[in-house]
Amino acid sequence: MKRYAALLVVLATLMLPGHALAQAPQGTLVIPAGQHVTGTVATVTQNILVEGEVTGDVTSWSGDIVVRGRVGGDVVSYGGQVRIAATARVEGHVLALGGLQSEPGARIAGQVIGGEGGQTALAGLVDLFTSPQAGAGSAVAVGRALFGMVLGVLVLSFCLLCVAFWPRRIALASAVLQQLPLNAVALGLLSTLILALLLPALIVLLAATLLGVPLIVLVLVLVQVPYIAGLAALARAGAAYLAGWDRPAAHTDRAMLVVAAVLGLLIALVAAIAPLWGLVLFYLLASPGLGAAILSRGGLLVPWAVRR
Repeated sequence: MKRYAALLVVLATLMLPGHALAQAPQGTLVIPAGQHVTGTVATVTQNILVEGEVTGDVTSWSGDIVVRGRVGGDVVSYGGQVRIAATARVEGHVLALGGLQSEPGARIAGQVIGGEGGQTALAGLVDLFTSPQAGAGSAVAVGRALFGMVLGVLVLSFCLLCVAFWPRRIALASAVLQQLPLNAVALGLLSTLILALLLPALIVLLAATLLGVPLIVLVLVLVQVPYIAGLAALARAGAAYLAGWDRPAAHTDRAMLVVAAVLGLLIALVAAIAPLWGLVLFYLLASPGLGAAILSRGGLLVPWAVRR
């Protein structure tokens, strides 16, 4: 626990600005002419005006960015507009999901990515995970139904792939889950809580630079692997209980297919109604199996308490 707490403190420190990090919803963060900022400038909802010089990146999650001076890194706005004045000089890339204006004479060394439909796409994604507004209910309902169906199919498919590629590891993790259920549940939920605290901080750090954005997708994909394996372990443990300890392995395999299908269907139904809760249910169901996998060192070692 002390190590986890120390890691949280380190990440919180890294999230603080090298020179500027603002979260105030009103006003504009101004780098005046003649001022030299070494490091990055980032805001969450506040607009940014750069008239001086910033050696690093300039990033805002939903605020507008106006550059009239020099930026040595990237200029990124995930929900606002970006305006590059004629006097501006940007040494890196420019990303503006809410729209981009570049005046004649502006110098941009890297690539320029901008689109007026960025805010609409982000708003549609938010509507998918929140309550639909009047007039958009049918479209959101269809989107949620498709999301739930795709999520259920992916969960079932990847669970079966885990069993096919790592049969012994999944079997050992399921045995640990059956023998030490309380330990597995507690460790799995604790690990999920810690990951829920650390992952947003890591995403913020990666999203602060345009080059780190592709790594976000890779990180999110890698995070799902242990949870899929955990859900497979849970399905196999449930199958062993349903098939009985004295049944042949073939009965257990068929029972596991049924249990995995039921779990995938349950997740799909909840996700079709409330996508956010569908994801929460997936992680909660997979957490005991994740805890069992951790106790068994990834399905490679039988814990001492089970060997007794």
